Amino acid sequence: MNPWREVLDRIEAGEEEDLARFLNGLNDLGRHAVALRLPGHLAEELRGGLEARWDIEAMAPGYRLAGAACFTGAEQVAAWLNRRELRLPLNAERDALRILSVLRRRTVEWRADLAVRLARRLRPQTGRARRREEGMPGWDLAAALVADTGIEPPDGDAFVVGWVWRLVLRRRWGLGGVGGDPLLVAMVPRLFRAQGVGAPLSLDERLDLGILAELAVLADEGRVPRATLVEGCAARFLADGPAEEIVPFARLWRLLEPEPDELPVSDFVRLLPRAPAPLAQLAVEELWRAEEAGLLGDELFAEAVGALAYRREKKFAQAAVRWLARTPRPRAGAAAGALACVFGVDNPALRERAVRLALTLAPHADDAGRAAIREAAALLPGDLRARVDTAYGAALT
Repeated sequence: MNPWREVLDRIEAGEEEDLARFLNGLNDLGRHAVALRLPGHLAEELRGGLEARWDIEAMAPGYRLAGAACFTGAEQVAAWLNRRELRLPLNAERDALRILSVLRRRTVEWRADLAVRLARRLRPQTGRARRREEGMPGWDLAAALVADTGIEPPDGDAFVVGWVWRLVLRRRWGLGGVGGDPLLVAMVPRLFRAQGVGAPLSLDERLDLGILAELAVLADEGRVPRATLVEGCAARFLADGPAEEIVPFARLWRLLEPEPDELPVSDFVRLLPRAPAPLAQLAVEELWRAEEAGLLGDELFAEAVGALAYRREKKFAQAAVRWLARTPRPRAGAAAGALACVFGVDNPALRERAVRLALTLAPHADDAGRAAIREAAALLPGDLRARVDTAYGAALT
């Protein structure tokens, strides 16, 4: 028997299951013979140009099996499996199970080492892999080895992002939800720290019951700590990052429906000046709830209203005016200076409403607020400015 010829024939015929059985029956001498021929054969085949590369990609599952079974070192196997022409098997989950089957003879320590090395090589998917929505190349095998060896999932954002992609895609294919995932307990806290999860979570939002909705259900059932989800969302809101990385967690927050005493009131106030609009809107809604529950002190109230009025978006200026209008006069008066920011908006109706409210609050405004309003009155048309000057005094020129 020529081990190399037997292996190559099965690779070229696409007989992966038979190949796995054959590789598992090889002795050390046979595996060594295959390992000696495999790299040179692939290099020679790649000289055939683009068409040859396509053929090799089609046979990638067999090449991957042969390398995993026959190369000696974990680093050599990891490098082989991550070769550009081999790293995208057509069915990543099935490929991972087959490779696990030819790695059983290796020690647990060796397989754990390979899992870590594969995890370090994980990269976000691009190009054709992204269009096929196959998740993150290499993640399935790394994760299968993690589960098989019982080690702690490797650190790094890429492993978390790969986990989210796999959950989303499995749900799309009707292959199960979050609750039965073997990595759930270890990965949930990491979900809120990893950059790059926004893309799969945004895709997931199109589903009737996505993984974030399922996490909220699991929290209600006590299978996932509710505090982990609530505190994780709050921490993610405060972290820097693009809107697409934060918006999914605003959705999860709404699904969790935190009680007023769970609200991180001061953190939400801190978010208002700089948060992306969807997160700022969530902060406004939650601060209103905190206000109704008596959890927003005078100083934080004034800071929140001022931050809203200062933002450029019309809806937040409107929110600031509405909030002041429905607040008891003495409390609103301490924040009246926020209306100065609204005097310059390019919206006559909103500007006039802000002026009317400023006139109502004039007896309650503090010195700083009165000074801000007097100065901003210069931005108003003559009739509105005259009304403000009467109530607050003309600004010094």
